[in-house]
Amino acid sequence: MPKKTRLTDEELAEIRHRRPGARASLACEGLYLSPEEEALFEQMDKGRLTGDQRAVRIDEFFRAKRRKKSVVTD
Repeated sequence: MPKKTRLTDEELAEIRHRRPGARASLACEGLYLSPEEEALFEQMDKGRLTGDQRAVRIDEFFRAKRRKKSVVTD
């Protein structure tokens, strides 16, 4: 069975439908997405990335963010 590379219209619509609930759940915990993080999710939607591809992209995003913070400037 070939690996799925893009989401269908229905799958993408479901993700977008659930997103407000996910934001509300995060807000209950005092967590809010930054504009940069919101842009990441929009970018993933436009690319119709699958769940596995999204997980990789999110991991890369936060690793890069941590690396940027750990850089010591003189």
